[in-house]
Amino acid sequence: MSLINQMLRDLESRNAPNNAPTTLQHNIQVTPPSPSKTPLLLWSLLAIIATGGTYAAYQYSKTLTTKTPPAIVTDNIKKDPTPIASYEKVLAAPNAVIDPAPKIELKPSENTTIQPASVAQPVPAVQPTPTVQPKPPTQPVQTAAAVQTAPEIVPEPPIKKMPIASKPALIESTTAKQQADVLYRQAENNSEDYSVTYKLEQALKLDPRHLRARLLLAKTLHNQGQVSKTAEFLDQSLALFPDNLQFINTRAQLYLQQKDPNGAFKTLQRIDLTNNSNETYLSLLAATYQQLQSFANAAKVYQRLVNVNPEKAENWLGLALSQEKLGNPKLSREAYQQALSKNTLKESITSYIKQRLTELR
Repeated sequence: MSLINQMLRDLESRNAPNNAPTTLQHNIQVTPPSPSKTPLLLWSLLAIIATGGTYAAYQYSKTLTTKTPPAIVTDNIKKDPTPIASYEKVLAAPNAVIDPAPKIELKPSENTTIQPASVAQPVPAVQPTPTVQPKPPTQPVQTAAAVQTAPEIVPEPPIKKMPIASKPALIESTTAKQQADVLYRQAENNSEDYSVTYKLEQALKLDPRHLRARLLLAKTLHNQGQVSKTAEFLDQSLALFPDNLQFINTRAQLYLQQKDPNGAFKTLQRIDLTNNSNETYLSLLAATYQQLQSFANAAKVYQRLVNVNPEKAENWLGLALSQEKLGNPKLSREAYQQALSKNTLKESITSYIKQRLTELR
């Protein structure tokens, strides 16, 4: 602004009369110019003032934008606490990437003193003080929008038709079978223990189709002499296992002990008689025919037995008795001699065989 004052002084000194005193240079008095030169002088002054004012305003605004006091920035941040995203959006998409708000580093200005303008300096046009505000969180909003427009990742709905009830039943069944098997093994390892029957009965309550436990319990009851209880238990077992050969043989043996060959024969007929080669089954069938006094059928079955196991003396003895009943002394003597040659029979039976051989000569 000192440059403008100097230019004004030069213009005034040129227009002043030559005889003006020197003191007038210090007391600036503008004399009315001649009518011809006044408009040109006014327009020049206005142009100079406008140019200087524009330049000063530009420098002043540049200083404010580059060197904003920290207090203004912090106040603006406090007054506009714009959140990045709403709480509901964050809960809806917790894994969405949301960029944090840009941090504004506040550096202390080296020279924050603003020099006051001169009195003679023209006042610039009043402009609002630019305030630095944080940029709106455009990127988080875009991210939230992207989360809304993109296909939502939601957990699969629970399957309505799931076999929930069958799984516990399968687990309970497996556990019951395991417990029944443990009780059976304990009874098998301690067959002379008084609690064998109780353990086997408990095992069958857990698993009624535990075949080995049923067979062992039938044998235990039979060895204890509980004939009626053994017979009842075998009937229950045959209802579950109608073709089981061991249950059939044991039940037929009980019928023969009770002098009931019809019941034994009915039980033995549960399976095929023609192609059966089980020695126990054939022995029970032959004894059943003998009690029924069907000696021809008994002789046929004993003949099959000696073919299956020729080393067993009881098979030859049964064949000899059947042939003797049929009136075949020669075949009977041969069978008696085969039975004696095995040397496995009791002395009482041996004495009987020798007596029969003497009578059949």
